[in-house]
Amino acid sequence: MELLETKLIKVQFLNKILGVVLSQILIINGAQNGAQGWDAATNAAFNPVTYYPDTSTFVVEPATTIARVYHSTANLLPDGRILVAGSNCHLTYTFTGEFPTELRVEAFSPEYLDPVNDPVRPQITTAPEIVTYNSAFTVEISLATAPTGNIGLTLSSAPFTTHSYSQGQRQIKLPVTAPAPINGTNAYSISAIGPISETVAPPSYYMLFAINNGVPSSGVWVNVQS
Repeated sequence: MELLETKLIKVQFLNKILGVVLSQILIINGAQNGAQGWDAATNAAFNPVTYYPDTSTFVVEPATTIARVYHSTANLLPDGRILVAGSNCHLTYTFTGEFPTELRVEAFSPEYLDPVNDPVRPQITTAPEIVTYNSAFTVEISLATAPTGNIGLTLSSAPFTTHSYSQGQRQIKLPVTAPAPINGTNAYSISAIGPISETVAPPSYYMLFAINNGVPSSGVWVNVQS
C-alpha cells in the first residue's frame, strides 16, 4: 500500500465515499478527468483509497481491473467486505465504447479482513433482534484468546450509494462495559446501551459489529426502534 499525505491525493469524481467498519472512509470507483454523464468521463480511477481520520492520511489500495464510472455503486456487507457493482448503465445497456455497461460484481476487502488478524477476531454468538433507544442490552462473543481491553460495539447503517456518496450512512459507537467471562470458556458477555435517540440513529435495521484491538467481527442485523 502507498501512504499519501492529505494534500497529495489525486482528484477523483463519480466516486463512492462510504464509511467502513473501523470509522475509516473508503473512496472507490470514479474517474480522474471529464464530467458526469454516460460517456463524459476519462481516466478511470482503478485504485480505491482509504482515509484514516486518526492520522489524517490516505492509503492507496490495490487496483481493480474494472472501470466503474457513472452510476456505479459500493456498499458495506455484514462480513466487512465492500460490494462493488455497476457502471454506465445508459438508457439501455450498451456494451461498446471505452466504458461499456458493466454487469460484473466485485468485493473489496479492507485491511482489517487480513487473515493475519483472525486470532484476535471476535465472533458475535448472541445478540438481540431489537435494540431500543437508550436502553441496555447484552451481546455475547467468542474469542480464541482472552481480550486485553474493552470490546467495542458499533452500529453501521445500510445506506444506498449513488452519485458519489452513501446517503443515510451512520456509524454509532455504543457505550459498553468490560467483557465478562462466561463460565471459564472463551465466551464473553458485554453490556451496551442503545443509541440515545432517533436523531442519532433513525429507526431502521443496522449491522452490529464487535471490535477487538482494531479487528472487527462479522456483523449481525439488529432492528433499532423505540
